[in-house]
Parts: sequence; C-alpha cells; structure tokens
Amino acid sequence: MGRYHWVRLYALTLMIVLFALSVFVGISGAYDIIIKSARQRSIVRSVESIERASDSIIRAVSDIAKDEGHRQYEIIRQKVKSDKYSAASERELEMSFRNDFSSAVIQTIGEDAESICDTLDSYLESDTLRNVSIQYDPKTCITEEKDSLGKTSALRIKNVIIRYDNPIAGERTETFNYNIQFPDVVFHAGNDEIFRYCMIAGKGIYMTGPTSSVIGDVYAGIHSPEECREAEIEYGETGTYGGINILSTQLGIRSDRIITRGDININGSFVVFSPNEDELKIYAQRINEIEGFSKDTQYTLDGKVVGTYNMDDDDAMDYREAVRLVEDSLSGLDPASIYYDSDNDSNYNGSYRKLISGTDVELTDDFRGIIVTRANVIIRKDVNFEGVILSGDRIYTMGNNNIVADPAVARAIVEYEFGEDYMFRVKDYIKGMNKPGITDPDYYVIPYHM
Repeated sequence: MGRYHWVRLYALTLMIVLFALSVFVGISGAYDIIIKSARQRSIVRSVESIERASDSIIRAVSDIAKDEGHRQYEIIRQKVKSDKYSAASERELEMSFRNDFSSAVIQTIGEDAESICDTLDSYLESDTLRNVSIQYDPKTCITEEKDSLGKTSALRIKNVIIRYDNPIAGERTETFNYNIQFPDVVFHAGNDEIFRYCMIAGKGIYMTGPTSSVIGDVYAGIHSPEECREAEIEYGETGTYGGINILSTQLGIRSDRIITRGDININGSFVVFSPNEDELKIYAQRINEIEGFSKDTQYTLDGKVVGTYNMDDDDAMDYREAVRLVEDSLSGLDPASIYYDSDNDSNYNGSYRKLISGTDVELTDDFRGIIVTRANVIIRKDVNFEGVILSGDRIYTMGNNNIVADPAVARAIVEYEFGEDYMFRVKDYIKGMNKPGITDPDYYVIPYHM
C-alpha cells in the first residue's frame, strides 16, 4: 500500500513538472513570436516613415519650385513689355527663364551639402515626423545640367540620405534622388518659329524686277510639273518645280535659315546671301546658276549650303523638323475661303494690318502685318512688306521690294486676337499659335534611384 502511494505521488509530481515545463516553453515561444512581430512591425514602420519623409521633401520642394516658377515668369514677362526685351525671341526668353528658375531654386534649398541637408531636414521637422532625419553626406548636391546652347535642361537633387532610428529595429537608411521639373512657359503670343520667316510659300517663290532685298527666314515648297504656269517657264526650273527662283534682278538676302524642298535657281541675276543675326544655313537640293540672255549670273554666299539629298543626321533632323513645322502651320489654310482685310473693318483696333483670303492676294501698296492665304500672293513693283506672308501656293515679287520679317508685328496681331472675340482671326488659320502663360507640370518633383 505504501509503495503504491509513492508511485502515485511520483506520477503527480512528474505531471506537475511536465505541465510547468510546457507552460514555460509556451510562454518562451510566445515571447519569441512577440519579439519577432514587434521587430517586423518596426521594420515596416521604418520603411513607411522613410517614405513619408521623402513625400515631405517632395511636397516642400514642389512648393518652392512652383512659387519660383511663377515668380520668375512674372519678372521676365514684365521685362518683355519693355523695349529692351521686346525683340528677344521665345527661345531666348525660355533660356533666360530656365536659368533664372534653376538659380532661384538652388539658392532657396542650398548650394552645398551642409546647407542642402539642413534645409531638407527642416522640412521633416515641420511635418513632426518621429525618428527620421537627413543624414549629412558630402556627396549630397544639386546638379544643374545645360545643353549645348547654355540652357538649363535638367535640375536634380542627388544623394539625399534619409535615416530612421528605432530602439528595436535599429538604424535604417535609404538614399533618394529627385528630378525637379520645369513649367512650360510662353512669353510671346503666336508662334515665334514661324514669325521668324518673312515669306512662306507652299509651292515656291518667284522673284524678278529691279533690285530688291529680303530680311528674314524664307521657306519655299515645290509643286508638280502639271501645275507649272507659263509665266514661270523663263525662270529656268528643270526636274524639280517650285523652290526659290530668281530671274533678271539684283537681290540681297539676309537670313539665318533658307529652306526649300526644291532648288534655288538663279537666272541672269546677282544675288548676295548673308546671315541676319546668327549664321546662315541654306537647305536646298542644289543652287543652279543659269546664264541669262542679257545678264550674267553670279552669287556670293556667307553661310553654309546643305544639300538635302545628302545630309548628315543632325542636318537631316533639323531640316525635317523645319519642314514639319511649316507644313503643320500651312495645314490650317484650307478653310480660308473668305476674304477679310482689317483695313476694311471699322471695328478692328489692332496696331497692324491683317489679311485672310481664300483667293489670290495682290499687294499694290506697302503692307505691315500678316497675310494668310491658301492661294497666291503677288507683290507688285515698288511695294514693301513687313511681317510674315503665309501662302499655300506661290509668292511672286515684281521688283524694287523690301520684304522684312518682323516677329513683333506678328505677335502684336495675335496677342490682340486673344483679347478680342470676333470671327476673323489669323490665329485660327495658322497652326501652332500659343497664348502667353505658364503651365505647371503634373509633378514638380519626381523621385528616382540611381
């Protein structure tokens, strides 16, 4: 009986010990699970905190970029209204804007690693983010990249290290880079690329008569042999019809860009080609010297001729882009079936004349403004023109003509049209017209990893 009692007592004790051991093991396992879970949550929290910190930087830098973009735009816009900047081209103004915008953003955020880190760290403090900070690194910087012309093409904040400190998960760091986007800006009304031209003719230009001068860019397209006219035969076109044709005259051309899809035919004439502001580049299949019956043919050239049948990649890209721009602009002429001359409109209060026509336009008096027609333009002898002519067909000049591009005249006309609501607007017939203003990008700051 006594022995049985001791066995029972031993079994009970063993059960108690095993139960206690199981409880201890269970508690220890649960503790391990709790610790692992806490560490995992801490890691997730650190990742989320670093992302929130990066978002805070994006918001703060975006606000700076937007404010500076609008401020710099207004500064330049006011300068454009003055005589000093009114002649500046859209490209020149955009370059000035981008450079000034970049400088202002850099000055606000910091020019060296220490000041950049301090500035970005202050954004995190203002958002009261816990356990996150900017870790100083001498490689943190703002880089400004410029293209071959000196225009700022990219602005980046590089090597920003965000650190998260936590007693459970320990320290965690992640490196970010940020692209700062530029707003789109337009300072001049219209299309400055088109307004650099004095003559644009979809099917060719024909010039003759007493001494004339042309100042500004020139574009001449081509036409089919079936479209040849008797009056054009003596100009000497062969093979390709259209282009630029110069007959029995003395002509001075000052231009930065002369573009024709055909030839330049010089027949019994003396022609001087020279640059206007920068350097002259002529795109043509060839320049043909044709000896006239009574006059010798001669030309001088201060510039570069690019044969369109054999161009390198850069010239080919430039040529195709120029042709595309002009042809897109001319594509809006088809609906021009009306005849409108602002000189006959008592309600028109613009500073310069404009003429919109679906039929031939003949100039017998000096003209300052814009001509838009899907047909021909004939400039009679002793008539001068200032502005831009867009003809879907051909332009004929009859001698003793001064034909001058003036972007300021064209801009003034289009800017007036943006402010008025009436039917006859040249901007409705020329594609690519722009209204002055600033357009914010969808995102001013875009993060990226190297």
